[in-house]
Formats: sequence, C-alpha cells, structure tokens
Amino acid sequence: MDDTIGENLRRAAGRFAERGIDTAALDAEVLLAHTLSVDRIELHLQKDRVLTGDESARFEDYVARRSKREPVAYITGYKEFWSVNICVTPDVLIPRPETEGIVEQALSVIASAAKQSQGHNGIATALSGPRNDTLDILDLCTGSGCVAAALATELPDAAITVADISPAAIEVAKKNLAFAGNRVNYFIGDLFDGLHDSRFTIHDSRKYDLITANPPYVSDGDFDTLEDDIRLYEPQSALTAGADGLAISKRIIQDAPKYLKPGGTLIMEMGLGQAQALWDFAVDTGKCESIKVFEDYSGIERILWISF
Repeated sequence: MDDTIGENLRRAAGRFAERGIDTAALDAEVLLAHTLSVDRIELHLQKDRVLTGDESARFEDYVARRSKREPVAYITGYKEFWSVNICVTPDVLIPRPETEGIVEQALSVIASAAKQSQGHNGIATALSGPRNDTLDILDLCTGSGCVAAALATELPDAAITVADISPAAIEVAKKNLAFAGNRVNYFIGDLFDGLHDSRFTIHDSRKYDLITANPPYVSDGDFDTLEDDIRLYEPQSALTAGADGLAISKRIIQDAPKYLKPGGTLIMEMGLGQAQALWDFAVDTGKCESIKVFEDYSGIERILWISF
C-alpha cells in the first residue's frame, strides 16, 4: 500500500468524512503535520515522501482517536487562540474563536480609557496615572487560561489574577501563563471565593480594573444535545450551569461590583439567546452604569459588557 504523505492524507480525510466530520481534510492535515512535527504547508511540498513505520503507527493512532470524535486539540495537546499556542488537556475546555471577543472588548475598554485620560476612576486611573500604577485584571473561570494569556501578551505591564474551581485547570493555566512570570496570581475556588482563601489574605481587599469571564452557560437539559466532540470529551462542569444555563453568569454579575474599582468593567461570554435575560438581571441589581452586548463572528449575541 502506498504510504506517502499524500495518500495518508487522502485516506484519513475519507475516514473522517465517513464519520460525519465536517473538517475532514483540515483535521487530517493538522494530525499528520503534528505526527511529523512540520508545518501543514510542508505536507503539500513533500506529498510523495514515504512515512516511516513509526510515523505511520503514530498517525494511525491519531486517526483512530479522531474517528471516535476525540477533538483534534486533545490529540495534539494544543489549540491556537489569539495567535498564542494554548496547551489543552481534557481537564479544560478547548478555546474557541468566539471567546476571542472577550479579549477584543477588554482591549477596547482599556484603549478607550487611555484615550480619555480621565485619571480619576477605574481603568482610567491605572492607565493615565504614574507608571507604577498597575492595571489589575481578574479572569474568572479561567480554564486553560487562554483569555488571560492573550491579555498578558497584549498588556505586558498588567497584573493578572486567574481563578477556577478546578485544581487541574489551574495547573494547565500555569503552563500557558508561565511566560508572564510573577505578573500572574493563581487561585482555586468557586468564582470569587478563592480570592478569600486564608493562604492568600494579601488579596482579600484587592479590587480590579477589569474582570473577564467565560463561565459555564449550557443548560443542563441541553447537554445531551451537544455534538459528540464536546459531550463525550470536554468537561461537563465547565459547560453546564443549571436549568437555564444562567446560574453562574448571574452570580458573577451580582458579585462583580464588590471586586471592581469604581468605573471598573465586567466582560463576559454568554450563550445563544441569553443576552436579554442577563441584561435584565444586570439592570435589576441596580449597580450597573451601562450595559452593551456584542455579537460574535456568526452574528450571535455573545459578549456582555457591563460597567459599574
């Protein structure tokens, strides 16, 4: 049997297509490129190269796993997010393109504050004050730490705190944020609770210019309707949030003002059809100054922006 790069790609893509995988050709390329430790373009430049026995065996293992709908990112161990290679394991959600909207809006808020140069509240204070004023960011439900890693890359002077209820997720986040060194603090706990851990009393009174969050927002009843790639492999605890999927999002909105500096902002991802309910809940708290909703690349209302 022909065991060239080109033929392996063709066979793998065919197997994936038979399994109903929409990204069959792309997945085959990504997995073979990972097998050979080359860029995808090299596959096409070397399509007549014959794989070694070890290479063929490794690629066959990857193809078999993907044919069972295991996500490519869990097989390769990483996923690109905001042009950063993010380490992922089955302990964390795989970063998705729509989540980049959190980063986009966070950077927009910071840029706007800098332009206004008000120098008397919230984010503006941190940006327009003396150089030793630090922009403090809290990333809740951090998971892999992808949002925090993107912000740490874009904001090299910012201090970032990440929190997650899962100890395993925090270990993954530490790998992805290692480049930021001591600019990042890590806390394990249920939303804001980890900040009050007795071991970290120095943070008990800290307030933040910006809080970002990508909380679980799938309703319990919708979990079984998710694609096999998600339902069978990604952590359910990072996906579901009660009967309507809003339980955790509402807790974040309710408690965020306690942890934000005056004029601070919460930027949070939400699920399809949740914008109005969360908007109304935020208004009912009587604590927000303004609310905005932003759509993702598919035109779905995805990002909730609240200033307090």
